[in-house]
Amino acid sequence: MNENVHTLSGAYALDALPPDELRAFERHMTQCPDCEREVRSLRETAARLAASVQQAPPPSLKGRVLSEVGRTRQASPIVAAAPDRRAGPRGRLTASRVTAAVLALAAVLTGVLFLRAQDQLDAERVTGERIAAVLAAPDTRRVSARVGEATATAIYSPRKASAVLVTAGMRELPASQDYQLWLIGADEIRSAGLMPEEPAPVLATSIRAGDRLGITIEPRGGSRQPTTRPLAVLPLPSS
Repeated sequence: MNENVHTLSGAYALDALPPDELRAFERHMTQCPDCEREVRSLRETAARLAASVQQAPPPSLKGRVLSEVGRTRQASPIVAAAPDRRAGPRGRLTASRVTAAVLALAAVLTGVLFLRAQDQLDAERVTGERIAAVLAAPDTRRVSARVGEATATAIYSPRKASAVLVTAGMRELPASQDYQLWLIGADEIRSAGLMPEEPAPVLATSIRAGDRLGITIEPRGGSRQPTTRPLAVLPLPSS
């Protein structure tokens, strides 16, 4: 039985606890509002991750492709000032070539959009699997901090050198700004990526001993180094 029952919330949310720890954690959760809230948040996160690991393209892909085709400017049609009977079949041949070119362009555009969508799904699936592995790790540590009226919780696995950051209540930023996550070490600060606009878990990898997680507001697209004071700094205890 894990001595620190609070650290079992991630595994419980993923239905990864053995029966004895499952019963013990459920008893504990009835008396621990913090764990109950965290489990609810992690289950919502797991539900979002389930969508990201699907292999099939989304149902909206066809609609998006057709919409892009409809918005993409095609070659202007050739309009003759007057019928030229001497052209004979050549005029019809030119129109046929224009039609064929338009169809070929539409086919290429459809293929490009499909490949981009598939690449995005593959990347989301890999990230989702890594997040799930951290949440289910037996050595997870949890630390939370206030970000104004919002909260930020990091679930950290020293063995995997990775952490999952889950936030709630973060204020919406203007289009010119992004939230950025940082790994703050003793000698350097490294970017851990931008935080999504919609509430979603963020995975930070390659964590070193002594690193802390920091959140700042940066110009759109992020910065190489922080340009503002951290809104919150979360330690990542290894024990």
